[in-house]
Amino acid sequence: MAHTTETSLPSQTPGVVHKLCKHTFSGGSGQRSAYIQAGLHADEHPGLLVIQHLLVHLQALEKQGRIEGRIVVRPFANPVGMGQQVFGQLPGRFNLANGENFNRNFPNIVARLESVLTMTRPAHNDTSAMKALMLSALGDSMPAETVAANKYLLLQEALQHDLFIDLHCDTSSILHIYANLNQRERALRLATSMGVEAVFLEDEAGGFPLDEAYAKAWKTLYAKGFVDTEHLGFSATVELRGQADVEDDIAEQDALGLLRFLCAEGLIREEGACEHPIEPDQVIVYPLEGVAHLEATGTGIVAWKKALGATIRRGEIIAEILPLDMQLGTPRIPLSSPVNGVLVARHHIRLVRTGQRIGMAAGTEPLPGRIPGQLMHAF
Repeated sequence: MAHTTETSLPSQTPGVVHKLCKHTFSGGSGQRSAYIQAGLHADEHPGLLVIQHLLVHLQALEKQGRIEGRIVVRPFANPVGMGQQVFGQLPGRFNLANGENFNRNFPNIVARLESVLTMTRPAHNDTSAMKALMLSALGDSMPAETVAANKYLLLQEALQHDLFIDLHCDTSSILHIYANLNQRERALRLATSMGVEAVFLEDEAGGFPLDEAYAKAWKTLYAKGFVDTEHLGFSATVELRGQADVEDDIAEQDALGLLRFLCAEGLIREEGACEHPIEPDQVIVYPLEGVAHLEATGTGIVAWKKALGATIRRGEIIAEILPLDMQLGTPRIPLSSPVNGVLVARHHIRLVRTGQRIGMAAGTEPLPGRIPGQLMHAF
């Protein structure tokens, strides 16, 4: 039966207590489990609405006895960020206390896990034992600092599951997914379930976001031969378009996409065929090394010449910047595409400064200067 639990974070503000909430749905004899969360970046709200639609469906599915295993949903993952408003605006991405990105620098348990594995060797594909070992490597001492405690609890939850999906969005973008190279097949399954036509795969993105903290622990077990690809824990970040894409009809479709994926993974018992909105050959896989950050070539108002999702060619002008303080007749400053590929994201604020990141493009070929392990530092 569905149940809700709340966990209080250590308070560092007199009279203020932050709480993490989660809803758990279970049933059947299945042993696998999934964890889905939204709002780790507190200014990214499409996932918050998707979760609300998902919860309605999961309640109905549980009553119908169609849930196999366990599905845990966290409707908001960052209560601290949600409370950090500045003059009515919600920055949300960075901790105002120290400037750190809320989705970076999660605990790295790899060294402790490797140490544990020298004393305890789980049976091949015994994922229950492996989850216990990962939790042991994380330890049971929650940090005293509020945000660090929040990160600890999120990773602690994620490590208990076979599937972990983190819902995010860009400022303005197409629907896309970040996942790990060794989980290509499952990433494509998620993409076809949700109608996602762009998947970014990487071996090590860098910055240690939550999905990588989870994936790197599982990769340690995989590299040592304890688990095969089919049983390997899977994590993905789903970018639900842009910050303004918070609409009931869109959220309902995204929630249904997540349910289709859970069906495909055996966590929800299907009734009839589960048709996916797109076929695998409609999904393009891009290496994260082929993703280019588009920087403003001048200061002024940016006028985009290409729509989100448009096909672009290297050297093609995709935007122009109009200086506001130059002499009459000053020409616009062009911004050219560095890749043959697709325009993934555009910043929604159009007054820009020279060197500011204003968009993202993806190509299928790695770009010079993109270094594995440092791929997320500019995000």
